[in-house]
Amino acid sequence: MTRDGSDLAPARGQAARAVVVEPIDAIREALRRGEETARERLRRAVAARRGEVGEHAAWGRLCEEAGEPGLAVSEYQLALRDAPDDASALARLAMLYEEGGELDRAVECAERWTRAAPAAGEAWTRLVELLLAAGYLARAQNVLAEGARVGVPGELLDALAARVAAAREGETEEAEEGAEPRPPSDGEVVRFAHLFAGRENVYARQWIGPGGEGGYTPVREPLTIQVARNHLLGSVTVGVYPLRLDNTVTFFAFDVDLTRRALGRARSRVLEARRLKDLVHREARRLQAALGDLGVPALLEDSGYKGRHLWVFLQQPEDAAVVRTFGRLFLAIHGPREPDLHVEFFPKQARAEGGVGNLIKLPLGIHRRSGRRSRLLRPDGSPDPEPHVTLRRQPRLTREVLHAAIARLKGTLPGGAGLGPGTAGGRGEEPETGGENAATGVRSDPTAFPPVPPSWTNAHFDTHPEVAPILAHCPVLAALRQQVETHRRLSHDEQLVLIHALGHTSAGVLAVNYLLDACVDVPPTARLQSPLAGNPISCPKIRKRIPHVTARVPCHCRFDFAPGRYPTPRLHLLRPEVAHASGRAEPTGTAPDPATELADRVRALRVLRIRHAEVEAELRRVEAELVAYLEQAAVPELTTPEGILRLVQEEGAVAALVWEPAGEPVEQAGADEDR
Repeated sequence: MTRDGSDLAPARGQAARAVVVEPIDAIREALRRGEETARERLRRAVAARRGEVGEHAAWGRLCEEAGEPGLAVSEYQLALRDAPDDASALARLAMLYEEGGELDRAVECAERWTRAAPAAGEAWTRLVELLLAAGYLARAQNVLAEGARVGVPGELLDALAARVAAAREGETEEAEEGAEPRPPSDGEVVRFAHLFAGRENVYARQWIGPGGEGGYTPVREPLTIQVARNHLLGSVTVGVYPLRLDNTVTFFAFDVDLTRRALGRARSRVLEARRLKDLVHREARRLQAALGDLGVPALLEDSGYKGRHLWVFLQQPEDAAVVRTFGRLFLAIHGPREPDLHVEFFPKQARAEGGVGNLIKLPLGIHRRSGRRSRLLRPDGSPDPEPHVTLRRQPRLTREVLHAAIARLKGTLPGGAGLGPGTAGGRGEEPETGGENAATGVRSDPTAFPPVPPSWTNAHFDTHPEVAPILAHCPVLAALRQQVETHRRLSHDEQLVLIHALGHTSAGVLAVNYLLDACVDVPPTARLQSPLAGNPISCPKIRKRIPHVTARVPCHCRFDFAPGRYPTPRLHLLRPEVAHASGRAEPTGTAPDPATELADRVRALRVLRIRHAEVEAELRRVEAELVAYLEQAAVPELTTPEGILRLVQEEGAVAALVWEPAGEPVEQAGADEDR
């Protein structure tokens, strides 16, 4: 408003409309002639008239002709803003969404197209084709019934019905044939609700709108037995948030699905859609087998949409961080090799951070988008006729097996290659594993040797002249080592203390990595690659970082032997008795105490036996790696400067390695009678 009360809005509006929009015919002619500036002129014109009413469909067609599908989508959406029943805009949008792999949006536009132009046979044809491409056979059947109700010509309906029937051919899901499972008993409903219990104070309900759009709505109340029953009966469809209030989970799951690009490529080709569906099932079975090799029992489910779920139930609640570590390691090694597939892991978060995390739809319900019931599957892909019996008999994963599986996966993925901080579920990307076939653990380069395991064992903590004295005299670091051996866990601050107290030398790096690898909640990316520069962490900073540890041990070391040096655990290497034991000090001349000597001998025997067992295990592991390598590379022998290694395979006998050192007699690996 001006001082005299007049309104300046019209003037501002006139100024805004003063932008000159180049005529559409002029831009079309420039595009036809191939002028270099034509497409930029088109973008400027579209942006300038975004607030205008009318002609957006025509501008959308011009954007398509210019190879600007993104601009075309925007223009058709503006055309629908002006006229929601614009059949031509809906038809073009359906086509563009389909080409972009967004089949759900394409289906929504095609459904609106049939309502805007019910007599248009092309609209009904495109809708059925899109539903078939997306695998929505039940919805396609319903569309045929709706078409008959509004008067679509019988000849067209017969042709579309034949296409739907062809898509049904070979389908194994009993749900598509109308067979419904028996109603669950009260006990089965209770077991189901307990088995899939997630977040205690919220669950989600799936919805689908009249235009085909859909999603999930959080319901801020517990998942009750009645809600679980309604889900199983098909009256509602429920999802749960796996992460509980205490950041633990009682199950985890893998979601195997097709990429949007793959769905878009399939379009209305029934054979391609079927091939992709088979691809998803084969991938899920491969992952199920890989989990089984780790001792992890997984239940296979057809999600009722276009993918597969693999469910693993835990014998007791586990910290989500530990479970997430397993999922990330597993997918880094066994993730999808097909570009048409991606796999997600649930839970997607280790901590809720004030939210509830991501949800996953529960099995055995009806997917509202496709109209199909999800089913537990047998190995051949057929539906399980007694899913609740299977749920009752399904083994639960124990904590010991889970921890052992994490350790095995870490050993298969040296250094955490390919396991970046963002790797949560994998999207079909090939993990960077340094040339290693992640499925077999065998190097793809036939000229390279398998990696040599790190030369550190548990016994080195008691014997290594650089690490053992520090642990013997620093009760804090000794407590951290004991915590790893007992609980296999270290907090972030505990990891930092360990790394910055020991990680400044090569031996310290090996010791730190040994302990980090033994933790079930520490990813391989935390491993040290080389010694740290700078100074070790000081004792005051250790107490500030982990007071919960330093308060329960006698953390009050005196360093009178190192005056003027800032206190740090590494100063224990300067103790006179340590220097004497390592040969850096002169002997005192006093006679050794027999009792002390005897105790030292007993301790030495215990340490040597531990080292002997660990070396034996490491020897067997390296031999197995070399045998697998030579078999995979089809190389009968390897020649090195030190000698020749041969693979010997006799009929009825296990493959063995024969080592022939240069200038020495032949030695057969693994032939020791004691082994």
